[in-house]
Amino acid sequence: MRDPLLESKFPKLSSGGYSIESRQDGSYNCVAFAIGNPTRNWQWMPYPTGGYYWPPGIEGDDTIQTWTKVFSIHGYRQCENGDFEPGVEKIVLYTDPDGVPTHVARQDIARGTWISKLGKGHDIQHDQYEALEGFDGHEYGVAVRFMSRPRTLPASN
Repeated sequence: MRDPLLESKFPKLSSGGYSIESRQDGSYNCVAFAIGNPTRNWQWMPYPTGGYYWPPGIEGDDTIQTWTKVFSIHGYRQCENGDFEPGVEKIVLYTDPDGVPTHVARQDIARGTWISKLGKGHDIQHDQYEALEGFDGHEYGVAVRFMSRPRTLPASN
C-alpha cells in the first residue's frame, strides 16, 4: 500500500519498492530498532534527559564516531558496502550536510532489503538504502558508513 504522506517526505520511496511494516510508535527510534532493542529511544544528549538512553561509557558527542562506538559495542564492525551477504547483518549510518548523524537503517538478513524506523512513525521495509537519502524536507542526508556483524537466521520449524 502506498502512502502519499510518506512519499512526500521521502520522494525516492515512490520510485523504489517499500512497505509499511508496523503501526506508528514513538516508544523507540531507529538506533534502538537497528540494535534490536525497540523498548526505548536511544539518543545522545549532552546531559541526562528523561525518555532517552545512551549506553554508559560511550563518551563523545553526536558524531558519526560516537554512533560507530555504540554499534561497535553491539558487535558491529565497519565494512565496505551494503551489498547483501548471507549470514551477515548490516547497518548503514546517514548524516546531514554537517556530518551529524540522522538515521540508521538495518539490512534484512533474509531478503537483503533495508528496514528503517522512521522517527516516531512506522517501521518500513525499503528496497535500497538510497531511498532515504537527500537533503530536502525530511530526508536523512547521505549514507556515510556501513557496519556489519555475523548473524544466523532463526531455525525454522
